[in-house]
Amino acid sequence: MTRVKSGILVSAALRYASANLIDCVLTRRGDSDAGAIFVHIDTLDGRHKLLARSLDFDGNYVWRVITSTEWVDAQAAEDRLAAEMKMDNDAFIVGICDAKARNPFDLL
Repeated sequence: MTRVKSGILVSAALRYASANLIDCVLTRRGDSDAGAIFVHIDTLDGRHKLLARSLDFDGNYVWRVITSTEWVDAQAAEDRLAAEMKMDNDAFIVGICDAKARNPFDLL
């Protein structure tokens, strides 16, 4: 399995989001070679979702919800991201504001 560097994957997702009119910004730059990637989706109606990229049992990358429930409020999302940054200071955070809750990484 070929592994794409985190920095390249994040850049591709940002370009894809821009081309498809998804409001997507890099809120924290991580290690360009192997930094973890967290996606914070704000649906603009008070719901927030946090996703992290991880490997499944078959060795494929998947996006998993990393909060206690799929949707949380803004404060719970920020608290979880702060806790993740204490454990991994080299992680990327990609912020998305989209009423449809689209994750540009899913479409790459």
